[in-house]
Amino acid sequence: MIRTAMAIAAVAMFAVPALAEDWDFVLANNTGKPIKGIDISAAGAGSWVANKVEPEAKKSDTKPGGRMTVHFDKGSGCKYDVKATFADDTSAIWSNINVCDNAYVTLNYANGAPTFKAS
Repeated sequence: MIRTAMAIAAVAMFAVPALAEDWDFVLANNTGKPIKGIDISAAGAGSWVANKVEPEAKKSDTKPGGRMTVHFDKGSGCKYDVKATFADDTSAIWSNINVCDNAYVTLNYANGAPTFKAS
């Protein structure tokens, strides 16, 4: 009987399809511009997926100095690119952000180039 239960458990474990994991991190906007949208892609892939916006998110979360939670389906890697589209319809990309080791990401610019601080 124990062998049967173990066999059933083993079969069930392999029969479950692999599902993407829901991940999130807090994004602070230190760019000086209001953010209209955030997209995420595995680092270097260029396959952008929109942030899963929370229904209770406020417009003030996207203003300069605001913070928002970015939700996405994590693939197999830890490094992701983040694309911000601003209220003026310009956009910028911050590359190779390690979401496995960092729960907080601050987007900013240094000498006109996108930079970030992660912790």
